[in-house]
Amino acid sequence: MQTIRITKADARAFLIRAFALESWQSLPDSESAIRALEFVQEDSIPICGRMHDLILWPRVAGYTPQSLADTLYGPTATAFEIHFPNLAALPREDYPYFVRRMQARQAEPGRWQGLFPEEEPVAAAFLEALDSLGPLSTRRHGNEFGHMLSGWGTRSTVISQVAEKLWLHGKLGIAHRKNFERYFDRLERVAPELAAWHAPSVALPDPDEARRYLVRKRLKAKALFRPKRDELATLGEAAFCKVEIEGLVKPWYTLNPFNPPPTPPPFPPRNVGFRGREGAGGRDVWRDNGRDADAILLAPLDPLVYDRQRNRELFDFDYTWEVYVPAEKRKWGYYVLPILHDSKLVGRVDLKRDTKAGSLQVLSLMVEENVVLEAVAEPIAMRLRELAEFLGVSRVEVTGFCPADICKSIAL
Repeated sequence: MQTIRITKADARAFLIRAFALESWQSLPDSESAIRALEFVQEDSIPICGRMHDLILWPRVAGYTPQSLADTLYGPTATAFEIHFPNLAALPREDYPYFVRRMQARQAEPGRWQGLFPEEEPVAAAFLEALDSLGPLSTRRHGNEFGHMLSGWGTRSTVISQVAEKLWLHGKLGIAHRKNFERYFDRLERVAPELAAWHAPSVALPDPDEARRYLVRKRLKAKALFRPKRDELATLGEAAFCKVEIEGLVKPWYTLNPFNPPPTPPPFPPRNVGFRGREGAGGRDVWRDNGRDADAILLAPLDPLVYDRQRNRELFDFDYTWEVYVPAEKRKWGYYVLPILHDSKLVGRVDLKRDTKAGSLQVLSLMVEENVVLEAVAEPIAMRLRELAEFLGVSRVEVTGFCPADICKSIAL
């Protein structure tokens, strides 16, 4: 296994480039972003924009939610949705590597597996309704089949459970969404090129090939990681590169080949928001060497901040998405977005869109120790104003704690 040695600054630069965050909205479209990131995680919670929109907004030029919808649905779609393991959008060329899993789900009845005998007539009736009525939402059709407990322990309809299984089996596709609500149709009508992979005569990737492909894809999406034993066994040690990072005891890993970020040109250093020194007892100094120092608001599950241990070791940043943490136990807030500025995670902001008031509420905004407020205040304020515009509200309203310099910049 190849071993390389780099600094923390190099490791941060590698991640920022790998996750397409070197500059604001640098990718041309949603398809390019999905390919660059390997997949984009989706989530329905719309507190200050949905997860997938907050992941794509900083990366895609002129991004709107409709641009992702166009990539996922309709005759020109180039991506599809599947659990990997959470709901995500992936390029359509990945689809055949999931088909055997879909087939395996059908073998035995279970909550997320095959249909129970009593569900068979519900499935037949729903498919018949799709044939006669076109795409349907399970919230608006099939209530006559009764209710049950969902996998989340909430009350749900039997038809929604059955439709979910048919979708997991590759029998149904998502024709479109309204407010993130799925409208199903037969897969052969939604995406005939995907349905073709379910034909008995089609040669699928063999199970070992599919497993290697998906393991490699998941690791590539992490960029810098610590592999599990089964991942090492699946791909073999030659597939990995050990990355020893200055100041850290345990190494990180990446897939071969490792492509380090280019060295920035030696412009005179400017005030970039941090004071400190390299080495034990001090924080890293990271100079922007003349580049623009944009602030980027990151989605709670953005791939850059998804790994909590990596955040702590490389960015000296402690972060947990606390949306499922009881209110009395939260440290930072309900829906907190980390803030990236000049290759550093400089703070976090708890946001909420108030559609009735026409505002984006700043419930709290905290910056990290040693951050120079005058260097980050305007970039953060500017990005908050742009997020408000993206969310369709007219102003940013500070309702909780916020450093005075940033509050002043927001008010300008």
